[in-house]
Amino acid sequence: MDILLIQILLGIGLFFLINWIGKHSYSIGYMEISIFIKTEEAPALNFLIRVLTPIVYIIIVSTILYYFGLDKYVLNIFLVNIYYIVFRLFFNLLTNRGLLLNWYRQFLYWGAIVVISYFTYEKIIKVKTNILPDFTTVANELWIIILIFVFQVANNIRLSQDGIIKRKQNYLKNRHNYFKKLYGKQIKEITQNEVLEAITYAIIIYEDFNRPKLARIIENLKFRITKKPHTLGVMQVTTTKLLTDKESVVLGTTKIVDAYKLYLQKPYEENEDYYEWTAMSHIIGDYNTGTSYVYEVTELAQIIKEEFYKETNDTLERMKYS
Repeated sequence: MDILLIQILLGIGLFFLINWIGKHSYSIGYMEISIFIKTEEAPALNFLIRVLTPIVYIIIVSTILYYFGLDKYVLNIFLVNIYYIVFRLFFNLLTNRGLLLNWYRQFLYWGAIVVISYFTYEKIIKVKTNILPDFTTVANELWIIILIFVFQVANNIRLSQDGIIKRKQNYLKNRHNYFKKLYGKQIKEITQNEVLEAITYAIIIYEDFNRPKLARIIENLKFRITKKPHTLGVMQVTTTKLLTDKESVVLGTTKIVDAYKLYLQKPYEENEDYYEWTAMSHIIGDYNTGTSYVYEVTELAQIIKEEFYKETNDTLERMKYS
């Protein structure tokens, strides 16, 4: 039982390790699950990080366990990577990321991880003397050069974006319809403007993506313990009392309308033209600061407006707000 528990914990630890590596590897092409992905670059790097990281992980862990005489925990340690896959699968499903996943590619990754993990365990890890690589032969060095060459060639491949765009559209449609069914009446009554509705749904979808239901449950538990001001609910409203998702939507939508009213009161600059992007950015920037946040949510609001409010006559021009 202790072996099972330790290996499950190692699998969960691997999940967080790979996420951490991903977050710190954008500059070299690592891809995260995102509603804003447009170009899939460095596919070879993605494959290496997603598939080979678990292999390297169990080799290093096994070496450490062997060193400290904990050989029994190395038994069938390839199962650690299977527990990792199961945990990642449930995490993505519970956080509503399923529609964004390329399932064919995920099964390719997972299948490769399982096969290579088992082979690595049987041929290398299982025998202590085999766990460290032998670089004394010319053949090994030659194969390293060949693998580096193949990696560089594969890493320059650019794949079609049709699948990514379709998954993003399906995800946005699913989440918009879901939240509209839950909160559409309240949002419409408060905003009285379909462009503001688009902004509201953009913020809800963005915040829900980054703070899914499971994370919000943990935040609620933390708030109950600390009693300190915290951002809660699906719209991540700062509050000093516990909020339901519906209450956060009412408060968050009201905050958006208040920001719009303040925007309407701003004086025109000489020769100023109306740009919807600028107006949206002002409102969203009032809701939450940060250049990246404002840009991405504004982009998302534009997409939602064009997709779900094509026939609207509403604008954000500086005119008297009814």
